[in-house]
Amino acid sequence: MFDTLNTIASFLIALGVLVFVHELGHFLVAKWSGIKVERFSLGYPPKMIGFTYGETEYCLSWIPFGGYVKVAGMADVGNEEATGEPWEFPSKSVAIRVAVIAAGPIMNFLFAFVALIFLFNSYGVNTIDSTRVTPMENSLASQTGLVRGDRVLSVGDQSVTNAHELFGALDEVSDQGSSLVIERDNTTLTFNLPAAGEEGYGLQPMRPTTVGQVLPDMPADSLGLQDGDIILTVGGTTVVSWSEMSTEIRRYPGETVPLVWERDGQRMEDRVTPATHAEGDTAFGRIGISPHASRHTVGLGRAVVLGALEVYNSSWMILDFLGELLQGDRSTDELGGPLRIAQLAGQTAEQGLYSFISFLAMLSVNLAIINLLPIPVLDGGHLTFLTLEAIMRRPLSARQREVFQQIGLAIMLCIMVLVMFNDLNQMVFHHITKLFE
Repeated sequence: MFDTLNTIASFLIALGVLVFVHELGHFLVAKWSGIKVERFSLGYPPKMIGFTYGETEYCLSWIPFGGYVKVAGMADVGNEEATGEPWEFPSKSVAIRVAVIAAGPIMNFLFAFVALIFLFNSYGVNTIDSTRVTPMENSLASQTGLVRGDRVLSVGDQSVTNAHELFGALDEVSDQGSSLVIERDNTTLTFNLPAAGEEGYGLQPMRPTTVGQVLPDMPADSLGLQDGDIILTVGGTTVVSWSEMSTEIRRYPGETVPLVWERDGQRMEDRVTPATHAEGDTAFGRIGISPHASRHTVGLGRAVVLGALEVYNSSWMILDFLGELLQGDRSTDELGGPLRIAQLAGQTAEQGLYSFISFLAMLSVNLAIINLLPIPVLDGGHLTFLTLEAIMRRPLSARQREVFQQIGLAIMLCIMVLVMFNDLNQMVFHHITKLFE
């Protein structure tokens, strides 16, 4: 019962914050532009509670999946309600109207950026306490002579003790090249790295097999594994990296195998039965552990750079997924809806403030990207109409806009049905089916 209430509360807080930020963008730019704002609503009608201050009604509404800012002269759907007054939305220039519409997604990007700066500056960055690397095939690093398992000691004059320091140092020298000191088989070697440019050196960190979080009610929890334990062998196979260990565990769904690990220098051994996890027609094993990560403190300037990079990378990752989805390279089964968002909100809230704010930042970027899609009724659809108006030097007719908006509503309804079905299929129907197997 408590978990359910926590999930609902976390979901409403997450959605409320992000919708408020989004609509605040529209609201502030509309006010700044001299446009009369008639209503600022969190949620969709019917109205729950509200009050009027100045010319604007502020309210909470019963349907929590969004919100809206109602500006003078602009109907929610259908014909505009313009009368030609200078404070109405249609009376403003195309540039001002674009600014009002774009302000919502921009505020979501800005919120994610500020949230990430706060996290990086307050908590530092997650990193791996290891500088062991694996050169990618045919990469500049492999051509230089680096091999899998090399431990980097220094880049130029800079000593490195973790993955964050290592790759930060490599970025700094990529334009001019540098010396690289590594340890291999207890021998110290020096290499001369040439300039790499934008391609980079093609080095990947080798994440050690150190256990981080142990999920409750999973095989690792029953076995007694703890944060900081180092897994040495799985099923008799020695593992030296997290990827090797994960590969071995996945091979044994439902099978009992020996597991050897080290705790505070003491070797320990027991048998474990990885839980069976199904993904389509494929079954693989899981024991319920996540990799250990430490935090490396960074200054405000570095936090700003990292925040911008995170927003940029997250945006491109979402756009790349959407592109693959349209090309048929990704399945629509991967799309999640409000139930999945609620589940993630509850899980990250339980993990603490850092995880919850990280979740909010990534969800805010998702909301911004989705709202910029050129679908009528979304901000991207309105921006498309305004772009066409700027090109044609006249707006689309009221009838054309109404038809496009109805098409947009139909598209959004289909998407909502799809993601709700995915949520129910993964979170409800799948478990019901299991009962009858």
